[in-house]
Amino acid sequence: MTRILLVEDEEVNREMFRRRLTLRGFDVLTAETGERAVELTGAEKPAIVLMDLGLPGIDGWEATRRVKANPATAAIPVIALSAHATTEAKEKALAAGCIDFETKPVQFDRLVEKIRSAIEKAAEAAKAEVAVQSKSDEAPANAKTAPLRKSGGIPAPASRPLSANALSSTQILPAMPELVPVVQKRILVVEDNDPNRVMLCRRLEKQGYLTVEARDGREALEEVQKYRFDLVLCDIMMPVVDGYEVLKELKADPDLKALPVIMISALDEMASIVRCIEMGAEDYLPKPYDPVLLQARITACLDKRRLRDQELAYLRAVADLTRAAENVEHGAFEPELLKPIAARGDALGTLARVFDKMAREVQARERQLREEVERLRVMVEIDHTKKDEELAAVRSKIEELGLDRKAAEMRAARDRRRAEREHRPTPTAETRILPKFNSEETPPPTAHK
Repeated sequence: MTRILLVEDEEVNREMFRRRLTLRGFDVLTAETGERAVELTGAEKPAIVLMDLGLPGIDGWEATRRVKANPATAAIPVIALSAHATTEAKEKALAAGCIDFETKPVQFDRLVEKIRSAIEKAAEAAKAEVAVQSKSDEAPANAKTAPLRKSGGIPAPASRPLSANALSSTQILPAMPELVPVVQKRILVVEDNDPNRVMLCRRLEKQGYLTVEARDGREALEEVQKYRFDLVLCDIMMPVVDGYEVLKELKADPDLKALPVIMISALDEMASIVRCIEMGAEDYLPKPYDPVLLQARITACLDKRRLRDQELAYLRAVADLTRAAENVEHGAFEPELLKPIAARGDALGTLARVFDKMAREVQARERQLREEVERLRVMVEIDHTKKDEELAAVRSKIEELGLDRKAAEMRAARDRRRAEREHRPTPTAETRILPKFNSEETPPPTAHK
């Protein structure tokens, strides 16, 4: 049964919503305040939160921001409920992290439809994220295990992320896909001071992150070559290899260029801040840093990294779809190439499913045409064979009757007669023989003039 957290401070409305949602088959949890809503969201992990905005204590906007700031609950969709349907209230709710806004009194059927749609989208996005994460976390056979601060945690080695340059040849600018849910992220903490490093790792673990430690820049560069990280927190002043060199090496590598880096240092100088930003650092925090500010900066960096990973996955899918189209054009369709794309829940997945159906139909038509051509070829061969058999039978009958011999004799006689005519001499006046008459016979009459 799908679990919903209903946050409503008015008892009558809360009970009415609870009963109606229960009748629709939902398991409904309730909270009266924003603080309680944040607490229940983290403890119960509901499929969706219906958040009233006008709450005592912290209001619905602040409660939503806290839910979205926690990596463990950031993926849970939140729908705002409010009697104040102003443009400012809606924009503020969406900016806080709500996916939709419903005005009170609500149209219950429409609200239920929004709830089901949001849950389905979150589930599809979660599957896509798990697929991307599991693919990137495949470990090589000889991978070395990195130390984790989190108790019982084992880091999953992963192949390095695909470079953006490797996909630039597609020359396609896709529309931004939907946000993927936040899963537990791995952060590399580079700090030469042991107490500072331990304290920072513990604080990050309490916020739900996995951490890997590096005591200097050389260790950091080794770790990023072996494992996939979502963020690097790097000190500047370190022995062996300092933070500037680490940042330079990371940004020079096409496969690691997209990895966000936040520089942390006791050097509170504008020149140092400018230098880090110009070298490609995502942000800069001076020591001692404010924990709330650090958390906000980390959340922002991870959101950007998640969007970047989503964009790369989208471009990979577009490249695979383009390659499938090229294969169809050359008469070699590969259905397996489209299966991961067709499983997507966005417009690209729809396009892949339609393309797969059309390609299969084209294949079926081509196969039918080949069969028809083969059938016609066999028929033509049969006709030729039958004609040859009939000619052979006629020749056999002619030989049997001797007609060919008689025809040859007739042709020979014709040729002889023709030759005789051609070689017979033409008679002259001297050689012409006149008829003889007896004297007693009456001569032939002469013609009178």
